Amino acid sequence: MNWQIVLTYSKILFYLALSVILGVAVVSWLKIPLWLLIELFLLGFFYILFFHRYKLVVVFGFCLIFLAFGMGRASLGALSIGEPPKPTALGQIALVQDVFSSPQAELFSGILFGGQQNLDYQWKQKMNLAGVRHITAVSGSNIVLLSQILVWLGIALGLYRQWAVGGSAFLIWFYIFLIGSPPSAIRAGVMASLLLLAGALGQPNRSQRTIVLAASVMLLIKPSLLRRDIGFQLSFLAVLGLIYLAPLLQSWLVLKWKFLQRANLAQFLAINLAAWLFTLPLSVYYFGYFSLTSVMANILITPIIPVIMLLGFLLLIVGFVYRPMAAVFVWPINLLLNYFLQIVDWLSPAVLAKWQLYFSKSILALNYIGLAFWVWLWRQRKIKV
Repeated sequence: MNWQIVLTYSKILFYLALSVILGVAVVSWLKIPLWLLIELFLLGFFYILFFHRYKLVVVFGFCLIFLAFGMGRASLGALSIGEPPKPTALGQIALVQDVFSSPQAELFSGILFGGQQNLDYQWKQKMNLAGVRHITAVSGSNIVLLSQILVWLGIALGLYRQWAVGGSAFLIWFYIFLIGSPPSAIRAGVMASLLLLAGALGQPNRSQRTIVLAASVMLLIKPSLLRRDIGFQLSFLAVLGLIYLAPLLQSWLVLKWKFLQRANLAQFLAINLAAWLFTLPLSVYYFGYFSLTSVMANILITPIIPVIMLLGFLLLIVGFVYRPMAAVFVWPINLLLNYFLQIVDWLSPAVLAKWQLYFSKSILALNYIGLAFWVWLWRQRKIKV
């Protein structure tokens, strides 16, 4: 049977990890009776015991068992008390507040540290209307995006890919240390590092399998991440966008505008667009705003976020070593923050307040099913060509 040849051990591990994630996802959104878990477990055991000669059926049986295991773990996890959040790096926040005025200081803190508690209500509302509040709501997807931008920057500066990847991983973890090592940033750092490792090995298939395996382990440790941790959700979706969509977008951009390849901009734009498209439906689901102006706002703002984070990272390092020297980075960062605020101000007219868009869970699921089908169709066409 040809199916037996296709099912390598790495693929089997990938399917088992997917089964765990699916189990946690089902229990996170639906109430599942205990008898169904027992039935899934027994059914999987039945397939393994009576069809042990057929590899495909045996793998399916194990998938049912791991599905039941993920559902059971999520059911138990719902009863446990979550871990207390770690304190943020107060010294770094004080540095930001000292060198920037309001609202730039609050916006910059939100981008770097993932919080928006101190941001003025008027600006929160404007960012909602412009559809960009997710940028300062969480830092997970920003960290994943920054890791890829650092690789792109290293290669553009003439470094070998392995050196660029290694440097990016080191800088990402040093950045996480500087911002106080919050749990959401650590989880995003793990995903970003695994993505960098798989990319360095030059095997795209390993990227998706490694990330799915990492996500399944994280969910087994803390199942509530899938439902309650927006940072985990957005960072995982951003990684999927970078794995599946970014290469397609890069090829398309080079085909349409060849000067982007000569200017080393095709990969930069593809990375930003892929991460944004994969996180867009979830952002709308949580924040409730979407319009044509939000599309324009994200196109104009998303590419500068990694630049702001990179300059902010340098500011934190210099400020950590010798605080007065941090002033060198204030002017360019302030320029980008003013640009951010100006775009938000232009693209958040009050009339949009009447056009809130709320996704139900079913519509959110349909959005991602449609997105997955579109990417799959595009990949199939590219393979045929």
